[in-house]
Parts: sequence; C-alpha cells; structure tokens
Amino acid sequence: MLFRSFQPGGPRQPEVDFDQMLAGVKGTLGSIAARLGGGGVGGVIVLAIGLIAVLWLASGIYRIGPGEEVAQRRFGAICGAALAPCSGTTGVVTQTGLHWWWPGPIGDTDKIKVTETRRMELGFRSGADQGVADAQVPVEGLMISGDLNIVDVQMVVQYDIKDLVGFLFRVNDPGEDARGIPPGNPEGRTLKDAAEAALRLVVGQRSIEDVLTEKRTAVESDTKTRLQDILDNYQTGINIVSVQLLKTQAPEEVFESFEDVLRARQEQETRVNEALAYENNIIPRAEGDAERIKREAEAFAQARVARARGESSRFISVLEQFRDHSIELENVLQDTNDADGDGDSATGIGLGDVTVIDGPDVDGDGIDILVSSLTLIGAELGEGSGCLFTNAGSDRDGDSAVLCTFSVSYDGQNSDLVSGTGFSIAYLGNEILSLPSLVGTGPFEIRLGNPVLDTDNADGDNNVTTGISAADIEVVQGPDGGKAQGVDISVNGFDTRTNVVSFRVQAGETLKAGDGFTVQYLNRENLNVPATSEVTQQRLYLEAIETILPGINKVIVSPDAESVIILGGREGITPIPVGPSQAPSQ
Repeated sequence: MLFRSFQPGGPRQPEVDFDQMLAGVKGTLGSIAARLGGGGVGGVIVLAIGLIAVLWLASGIYRIGPGEEVAQRRFGAICGAALAPCSGTTGVVTQTGLHWWWPGPIGDTDKIKVTETRRMELGFRSGADQGVADAQVPVEGLMISGDLNIVDVQMVVQYDIKDLVGFLFRVNDPGEDARGIPPGNPEGRTLKDAAEAALRLVVGQRSIEDVLTEKRTAVESDTKTRLQDILDNYQTGINIVSVQLLKTQAPEEVFESFEDVLRARQEQETRVNEALAYENNIIPRAEGDAERIKREAEAFAQARVARARGESSRFISVLEQFRDHSIELENVLQDTNDADGDGDSATGIGLGDVTVIDGPDVDGDGIDILVSSLTLIGAELGEGSGCLFTNAGSDRDGDSAVLCTFSVSYDGQNSDLVSGTGFSIAYLGNEILSLPSLVGTGPFEIRLGNPVLDTDNADGDNNVTTGISAADIEVVQGPDGGKAQGVDISVNGFDTRTNVVSFRVQAGETLKAGDGFTVQYLNRENLNVPATSEVTQQRLYLEAIETILPGINKVIVSPDAESVIILGGREGITPIPVGPSQAPSQ
C-alpha cells in the first residue's frame, strides 16, 4: 500500500493512489495463493480475506467539499497536536478532494462545514422552527437595565467555526432540545448561556432609553465583543459573525405606558429642536438688530458729541473774544526806562514800558484803563527769545530773521470797559522801514506808522505830547556802505503835522531802493475798546431765542395792541388782528 502526502500552504495529508493500492493487494494475494499451492479451499479463503481487506480499506476513503474540514481520530482520539500524537499526520484536514483515513474500528472522521453561518435566537423562536408564528421566550429576553427598568430584548447571534478541534473536543455541551442541538458541541447550552450572560451584562450597564432607542448599535457591538471573549475563554472554537437586536421594548404589561413615555420624549426632543431652531434664527437676528441699533446709537452719539464740541468750541471762541482785551502793537517794543540798567533797549522790557496816556476818567481818580500784561507773541520775554528787534539781517545772534511782535492786554480800573471808548498808549518802539525807490544820494521822506511823542523831554514840561521834534526820532540800525564810517542814514527833519520824517544820506554814500533800516521813537497808538462784549451778549441772546421759541407757543398781548402775536407752532409767527382795546367804562 502506497500513500502520497501533500497539501499546498498547510500540513501534509495522506492522498490515496488506487492503482498502486490494488496492484499491491493483488500481488500479496498472489503470493499467498502460491504458497498454499494455488488452489483448493485455502485459495478461496485467502481470496475472500483479501477481498474483505480491500473493502475495509476502501471504506476509509472520504471526500472534503468547499468550506468543510475533517477531524481524523484514531482509536477515538484526535490525531496531532497534544491530544493524541500521530506519526507523520495531523488531526484536521482542510484541503478539498478525496482523502483516506483508517476505517473503524481503528480510525474515525468527523466532517464539519466550518464556513457555514449558523444562527441562534435569544428571547424568541422563529416560526420556521416552531411551525407557528414567532414565539417569545420571556425567560431569556426579560432583563434589567442599568436604571432598574425591565426591558424585553430579542437577539439573533450569527456564528461559524474557527477552530474545529475546540468545537468538537474541548467542550462537552449537554445540547438543547428546544433548538434541536444534540449533546456534544458547544453551540447548545454553552453558546446560549454565554450569549444571554453577555447581553444581560451589557444591558445592565445602560439605561433603558439607550437600549430602546439611542444606543442599540453600541449594545450590539459590546455584546458581540463580550460574547466572543467568553467563548474564547471556554475554547469553544466558535467565531461570532454578528449580533443583531431584532426588537427591544418594554414588557407587554407596561408597553403602552412606555410608548407614551417614548412619544413624550420624542415630542420633547422635537420641541427642543424647534426651540433651538427658533433660537438659532432669532438670536442672530436680534444680535444683528442690537448691533445695528448700537451702531446707529454710537453714530448718533458721536454726531451729537461732535456737534456739542463744535458748538462748545464756537462758544468758547466767542467767549474768548468777549474776554479778550489784548492789542497787538504796531511796532517792536523797546525798554523805555532802562529799568535793568544795562543800557540795552532790547532787554528788560516790562509793563512799565507801556503807558496809558489818555483815556476816560469816570470817577475822577485817574484813567480807568490799565495795562495788565505784556506778551511776546510766539516766544517768551527775556534773553534768547530768538526774534529781531531791528530789521532783518541785523539781529544780535545772527541766526534768526523773525521780527519780535508784542501784545498788550488791558483792563478796566473799577468797572467793565465801555465799548468804543477811546484811549491812547505810549511806548518806545522800533519801526522797520524800507528805502523808497530812486533815493540815490538823498534826502528822502517817509511817513511813520504811529504819531511821535516827546522822548527826551527837551522842553522840561514832563509832557510827552509837547516839545516834539526831530530829536525824538533816532535811526538805530541801517545800511553802511563803507565809504564813510557809520550808518548811512540820519534824521534830517520832522513835520509834526504830517508825521513825516525827512532823512539825509551820509556824504559819499548812495542808497538802493528796498534797503531796510530801523528808527526808534516814542510811539503813540490811539485805540478803542472793541465792542466784543455787547456783540457777544446780543448774539448769545438771539441764538438762545432762535432755539427756544420754535418749540413753544406764546401769545403776546398788549392792552393797547391791535393784534395778538402767536409765536411757535407749525405755522410759525402768526399775527391775529383784534382791533384796539376798549376804554374802561366810567
């Protein structure tokens, strides 16, 4: 007898060569017959024994189809692995086709279709198995949820075989008559009890709402995982393909109540979703409206604030004009009294250098107008002011060409100043002049900007308005052509009536038109108190009236009036004739 073993990609299996086996049996029988003499009763017996042996050996031939596996046993024990080692063989054959194994009583085979998906029902029995409609099995399906509610569960478990040895030989299952499962294999009570235990464990960890509605898929997945773990621990060889919850509901006794609760919850969820949808719609709209109103309010506030600030600035400017009692001097102020004793007319300038020489005296106690302050416009008084006290190009520092400008402020002595009141001030000032055209060798004349006062008091009367002469005017700075030493221009004469000064040109010098020079004299400026106070008061009053009157209704009636004037309202000012008033009866 010859066996050829092969199995691609797996353990080697015995394969039957029938020609060789028959040839070997024939040769053996022939040799036995020759030894017995080739005939007679002995030959018949040998032939019969050989035929029986051939039939017995042929009964060990079996076929494996797709998806099937065969467990080979010898003397009742599985061959291979640790169960019953067999020399050169294995216990499980998986290759499709014809195979041979020792027939009984020596050997035996168990052929199982391992890829077939099998079904187990829990909590019910289908009509196909029972011959009737689906029947509930409450003892299996009723279980307690994690929130202590009773739930009726119907589940289908689909499985196949992943380990034939474990499926056939590792678990001694009592079977289950109700499902038609014979004793032996673990797909009987073992599988059902394990499935029930896994399902009860998972359901007991969740609320009834999760089991009934929201988390059925999670319940199925967890049950499958736990069931597979239990079966693997028992080495059942069973592979769980799927776990499916067919129906989960409350017990029949309270089913309607549970349905009411579920409907109420669904309605609650619907209402909540509707409320959320309304919220998601109305809140953005409200926020948008609020933002728009806020922006409009902010814009309105900014406009009002800007308007108020503009009106405030305008009012303040008008108020400043109302309070302003300052006058910018015509000429550059000089130190008149040399109070600092340095002999420099450009230093030591103070209030004493500006004097009110003519003005109103209401109370007879002196002039009512007083000089209150003195300001160097754009700079501070004192050394290093940086402006010129003479014409351009001759400043003391040589780095500035800005002419010094002074402003004098004044106040009333005892009362408010009266608009239009005239007064005069006197101050020693430098006036910047320019040579007229075609001067040549001179002489030439120029009209001064301010009237000249008596500077040197040559007449000794201490009156600055008398004794005025050419001596009161001095050229303090001018061109120097260099032909003759000193300033090329000097005062030649003065006409007090016209305020015109005649100048002569130093011998040998020729002046050009446009050349600047500076003269110094005691200036008289005739001023008037500006009418800012009265104008401002009247203006403010009129603006207030324009604002107030349109918003109110007023009736103006005079006993002697021939009409009534109605102010305000939509029609504005409306005169109504009423005729002259009647004289009172005697």
